[in-house]
Amino acid sequence: MAAVRDRLRPDDLVQLSGYGLALPGNGPLLSGLTAALPAGSVLCLDPGPLVADIPESVLAPVLARTDWLSTNAREARIMTGHADPGTAAAALGQRVASGAGVLVRADKDGCWLAAPGEPPVHVPGFPVTAVDSNGAGDAHVGAFLALLGQGLDPLTASRGANAAAACAVTRRGPATAPDRTELAAFLAGDPLAERLA
Repeated sequence: MAAVRDRLRPDDLVQLSGYGLALPGNGPLLSGLTAALPAGSVLCLDPGPLVADIPESVLAPVLARTDWLSTNAREARIMTGHADPGTAAAALGQRVASGAGVLVRADKDGCWLAAPGEPPVHVPGFPVTAVDSNGAGDAHVGAFLALLGQGLDPLTASRGANAAAACAVTRRGPATAPDRTELAAFLAGDPLAERLA
């Protein structure tokens, strides 16, 4: 882990999956790594479907360092007890580090965004005919971070992430996230497409 930590830079975006945190050997190591991230780096946690299996001793320090928490509605419900995604987003905002943001993905309904220090807002999805939802969450998180990294504000990045997830579910297989060109084509006519060009 020291080799990984030494290669991280202050402006890096770091994505952490709950799959690694749930493993008895990796969880404590990854949790410790988050505490050693350079100041200025951005940590995004997607706890994933194994969220209930992550020990609190591993999860709590990660949440304390998290800048963005991205969950689906089921994971948010497990973490908060709230079935409503907007209510769950607000509750998660209280659980993460001060100044952190929360996304609760709501499938075809888009997502709920609780930007740092702000109440949750609904960001509508894009209507498509879904053929396979496998990998949609990964497409959403990846697009959100990529768009944030390009300097877009969280609301605009959330819209782009919703579009990436919508595009992903129109294809079969887990690795179906669109690249920048495909995302711009999917959004043709939308003002966000111009920002991707």
